[in-house]
Amino acid sequence: MPQPWWVSAVFYQIYVRSFADSNDDGIGDLPGITSRLDYVRDLGVDAIWLTPFYPSPQKDHGYDVADYFDVDPAYGTLEDFDRLLERAHELRLKVLVDIVPNHTSDQHEWFKAAVATRESPLRERYHFADPKPGGAPPNNWTSSFGGPAWSPEPNGPQWYLHLFAPEQPDLNWWHPAVAAEFERILKFWLDRGADGFRIDVAAALFKRKDLADRPLIADRVTGAARFDSAFGIIDQPQLHEVYRRWRQIANAYTPDRVLVGEIFDPRRHSRYIVPDQLHMAFALIHLPWDAALWKRSIEVSRSALRGPGTEPTWTLANHDVVRPVTRLGGGSTGRARALAALLLLLGLPGQVFLYQGEELGLEEVDLPDTERQDPVFFHSEGRQKGRDGCRVPLPWSRGQANAGFSAAAPWLPIPEPWGRLAVDVQAASEESTLGHFRRALAGRRRLAGRLPEAMVWRAAPGGTLAYSRGRLTVACNFLDRPVRMPAQGRLLFGSSPLARVDGGFLRLPPNSAAWQLA
Repeated sequence: MPQPWWVSAVFYQIYVRSFADSNDDGIGDLPGITSRLDYVRDLGVDAIWLTPFYPSPQKDHGYDVADYFDVDPAYGTLEDFDRLLERAHELRLKVLVDIVPNHTSDQHEWFKAAVATRESPLRERYHFADPKPGGAPPNNWTSSFGGPAWSPEPNGPQWYLHLFAPEQPDLNWWHPAVAAEFERILKFWLDRGADGFRIDVAAALFKRKDLADRPLIADRVTGAARFDSAFGIIDQPQLHEVYRRWRQIANAYTPDRVLVGEIFDPRRHSRYIVPDQLHMAFALIHLPWDAALWKRSIEVSRSALRGPGTEPTWTLANHDVVRPVTRLGGGSTGRARALAALLLLLGLPGQVFLYQGEELGLEEVDLPDTERQDPVFFHSEGRQKGRDGCRVPLPWSRGQANAGFSAAAPWLPIPEPWGRLAVDVQAASEESTLGHFRRALAGRRRLAGRLPEAMVWRAAPGGTLAYSRGRLTVACNFLDRPVRMPAQGRLLFGSSPLARVDGGFLRLPPNSAAWQLA
């Protein structure tokens, strides 16, 4: 039986605000994406994931949604979305929409009505609670952005829950109207032709009903007081019925519609990646460059999924984490390691998610504090730099103002040295990072349907990894010196031009990987 399209697919995340600007206002938009879809197709990916483009006050750059049924004017119109979708489908690219069900904007009509009067029935669709005696927050839960997870309602006696910014009040999924509304939202975008959804903070929708304080325990190493990680706030069992219903809705259109959950802890994946719930959940590898650690991470992610036809969804990057080139050492070393990591992951069974700019070898940008816009930076009072550094707009052309992204100053400044990493520069060289990405993705596409899901680790020198899937063997050298190991076939390609097979041995330069075909 032929596999569903998504089983071995490569997805490309587009951060709408930073991809391409069509009207020269310094902000990326949907028509800009449409104009660059040929570039995305030529990378060799199968689908794109669009970050939120809904009407929003932009306190968290779209993840604070004011209206789930429209497009923010800064990004275009519904008609622009339809044209993007039509062009993507012409190019045989699937399109995933980002759905944000955990919270709304405080400018959403529901929340505005909820805080307008205590008699509003819409208050039940959020979490309101009385403060503790003395005026403390209702409990000791903390926000992911820093500080308490509660804020006083405007002009009222109670506090409201927000696991993220105060401008993002959490929805109360125990109320049936919330589930009904999101079913309506899903159908709206599926009716327009969307191929599926990436679900933001997918395990967090239901919070424990009692809103109890998190207990403090003594850390086993330091003895310092810390929250008991065994005390669950989210990941409530009622969530599974929601995703069963969402899967039914998606299947009613075509079995090709997919649901991807942002659930980074692989220990949770087996509860959600089942035939009647989600299709996929991310397995983010965010580790030091060490062979043993990477092998362990891959094994944990694979062992967490035991069902037939279920494999991890691998990714190194997204709009919330430091770019891989920087994490893996920076400069030429970090770029070499990131390319090697790409080959290592592309050979594994499962799906792969790429983040825009990975294919150019972009690094994290250390922005001046005056340029930062991430709420994480502001709510932590500067203690955390936030996520702006991985969201700087893409460089398209070396010879144009603002690297061809926009004639106007971009919403985040593009570093001048990025001109040499621009798309037009790299497209001219097969040995550029972009050239390597295109070659690797083309190789994966040629082999994807011919390889078994089963993989076996091969014996490899210390500081290296090697595994086989049928005729394909992938080897990765994590060391800062060259290594050699027995060859397993002819060399298809390597992340370094110096990788080669001779005399029955594969010779791998430092921080490189290679594919061999028996």
